[in-house]
Amino acid sequence: MICRFCGYEFDENSLENRGCSDCGRHNCSQVHCPNCGMGNHPEFEEEFEFITKLKDRFKNIGKSSN
Repeated sequence: MICRFCGYEFDENSLENRGCSDCGRHNCSQVHCPNCGMGNHPEFEEEFEFITKLKDRFKNIGKSSN
């Protein structure tokens, strides 16, 4: 998983308690980045990947029209 806040790449399955350092929420569905502590939703991983690819495609279209 890549943290959407700081860009740090980590294996969410290797984290104890999904990286949560007692955020106070029960049944927290977020995976907390071991680098910055930001909560990331693994359910949105595919959606963010799609948005990133789409954004890159628009960048490339803009470069080729110049």
